[in-house]
Amino acid sequence: MINQVENNWHAKPLNRTGNLNAWKQKMNGVCPEPRVGQIVSINSNGSEIGYKVLGFNRYGEAIWQRGVVVKH
Repeated sequence: MINQVENNWHAKPLNRTGNLNAWKQKMNGVCPEPRVGQIVSINSNGSEIGYKVLGFNRYGEAIWQRGVVVKH
């Protein structure tokens, strides 16, 4: 998880289509118990790209937003 206190969040969507179920499984493996507002980086190279939990759908699945972390 990325330190949220020292950073700002800016949405940065890819606007791509693909295998949504595979991506959801990947995110569930990286963060099995997400919390609203949590920012998760799935890149091992230290990239500022991450995913923020906006909320949950009616099935209890996390709603993720892709974005970039801007450090102060």
